[in-house]
Amino acid sequence: MKKIRCSIAYHRIGVTQLDGFALGVRDGIYGNAATFATPPLTLAEFELLITDQSNTRAAYENGGSAQKGPYQAARQALMVGLDTLSNYVNTVADGDENIVLLSGFVPTKGSSSKIPKPVEVTGVTIKRGSKGEFFAECDTQAGVVSYGCIVSAGQPLSSEIEINEGGQLTVPKSEPTEGKAEGDIFDFGIKRRKTFINLTPGITYYFVFYAANAEGVGPLSRPVSLMCA
Repeated sequence: MKKIRCSIAYHRIGVTQLDGFALGVRDGIYGNAATFATPPLTLAEFELLITDQSNTRAAYENGGSAQKGPYQAARQALMVGLDTLSNYVNTVADGDENIVLLSGFVPTKGSSSKIPKPVEVTGVTIKRGSKGEFFAECDTQAGVVSYGCIVSAGQPLSSEIEINEGGQLTVPKSEPTEGKAEGDIFDFGIKRRKTFINLTPGITYYFVFYAANAEGVGPLSRPVSLMCA
């Protein structure tokens, strides 16, 4: 049996449309407290995600590639917040299209069964480009809406470092700096094919991928390394 659920197509909409979409979800959920009485994020928390994404996007547009990392991190955090709210709306609506529409999300017909959380990414490959850039990619995984990549310089990430639901690195409290090499690069974009530039010759870089969807973030892949010539 099929049920109406929140569409997760917002992972693919353009940067200028995302702000408006998120504001519509804000107004729909927090403006209808009688229907959405216990959202998993407070209004202040969700508004902060929207503001951070908007501000870092503006900084990236004005400041160039140096501001790309903070913008991608803020966009990923907003996506995770939207995913969390969409799961909540699906629970409240229980297939009712009108309630999904009221929330600000776009209704779609999907399976009533839960989409599984992504598993470990496989097939990670790294290639050198003709201008010193690195091209990284991984295998496609069903049900995934975005692929993140973390690149560490000089040493692989610590095996005790994990990805949390916000798409950020977490480290053991007893060893707060272990495994976090200086110069780590983060790509939180949705595509499984990545391009990295301005790498340092003579340094070996270690690449790990992870996959994400509305149900959460999968584990880090095994690292693949390549020295920058």
